[in-house]
Amino acid sequence: ILYSAGLTNATLRTWRKCLSNSVETLMQKCRLSFEGEVRGVDEPHFTHLFIDEAAQATEPESLIPLSVVVDPEPGSVKVEIALVGDPRQLGAQVYSRAAAGRGLGFSFLERLLQRPNAKAIAESEEKRGHGPIDNMDDLLAYYNEDREQNSVFLTVNYRCRPEFLMMPSTLFYFDKLQSAKSKMISDPEITSRWCRELRMLEKMRPRVEMDEEEAGDMSAGIPRIYRPHKQEMWPIHFRGVVGRDVSVALDSFAGTNSWSNLDEAKEVSQIVMALAQDGVKPEQIGVMSPFRGQVVQIRKLLRDAGLGQVNVGTIEDFQAVEFDAIVLSLTRSTPTFVDFDIKRRAGVFGQPKRSNVALTRPEHLLVIVGNPNVMASCPIWRQILWFCLRNGLWYGESGSKGCAGLELTDELVYSTTGTGDVIDETIVTVGTL
Repeated sequence: ILYSAGLTNATLRTWRKCLSNSVETLMQKCRLSFEGEVRGVDEPHFTHLFIDEAAQATEPESLIPLSVVVDPEPGSVKVEIALVGDPRQLGAQVYSRAAAGRGLGFSFLERLLQRPNAKAIAESEEKRGHGPIDNMDDLLAYYNEDREQNSVFLTVNYRCRPEFLMMPSTLFYFDKLQSAKSKMISDPEITSRWCRELRMLEKMRPRVEMDEEEAGDMSAGIPRIYRPHKQEMWPIHFRGVVGRDVSVALDSFAGTNSWSNLDEAKEVSQIVMALAQDGVKPEQIGVMSPFRGQVVQIRKLLRDAGLGQVNVGTIEDFQAVEFDAIVLSLTRSTPTFVDFDIKRRAGVFGQPKRSNVALTRPEHLLVIVGNPNVMASCPIWRQILWFCLRNGLWYGESGSKGCAGLELTDELVYSTTGTGDVIDETIVTVGTL
């Protein structure tokens, strides 16, 4: 609108220049002396531009406000521009595979992170005996070192408890995240409140534990401090459910290609009802699923139970939103469909950005409901399974392979690209958890 109306810095400067010239010409015609200059002719009308959630916008969407404030005239006064966003969380939603394949899903923020110092970074890395940086993972690792850059990476999280950040920090942020809520953990009222809710959820299903043979095999060579033990004060709960996912289009002849999982939906509704009966307000609870069909299924069950005030939505709906308690339904229970999800950029398996958002929405309580068999096949969620198992947070079903199906590893294959969240071959160490 501003651009169409001519209210840009470049246009306004031209108008002011014309006005200044008209004043000088008029005074000369009137034979009046004119000394000095008209102030503000070259000053920009818009001096600053802030674009929030810039990593979630396509490049053309970011260029629209830039066209308003950027004046291409040589010697013009420059404006301050700040692009704010997290390139490790949800990017732009591009539904055309052709457009995504040509880089439309690559935000302007991500491109700028790579372009300004690409040559200098490449030269620096080659001098140190490494190849040039050519992906976002290596670039962020480079920026996280003590170097002067035009980019600032904020590492303090004001939403989550420290326990919630352990896995996201290791998997996505090079162990750099810190929680601003660390000092609040000592508050006995907050701690006892959510630990009481956690104990109530734990009573609903048996805990999954290793037998002595499994513990001996999987813990061999690991310091005792890292071996399986129960964390009583961590408000994280994983509920294993080996359910059945069905296509909404095939099941109800609806015109949408989405998925639902009735077994998980029932488990989620029971968890939410238990929390509500124990005094947690429905407005404090958020329920997420990566599939719209599962969202509709859960929403119907909760409304039938009189809990229509609970916010239920997809992971995209919860971007930049937080709730006291988050219940996440992973939904997918058929391993053979995971590759199909990755190609469609759906679900959470093989989707690091969507997984990152899902894990960082809660403030006080995180509940994950999913199929351990499918989770164990994904490098990211296999590590989360192991994290829950080792810290005594896994309840419900253990899956067909049980604990033996988890391969303990110190490395995780993970990367992102500009065309979507696709597994690549960049190594992120997770051995310090």
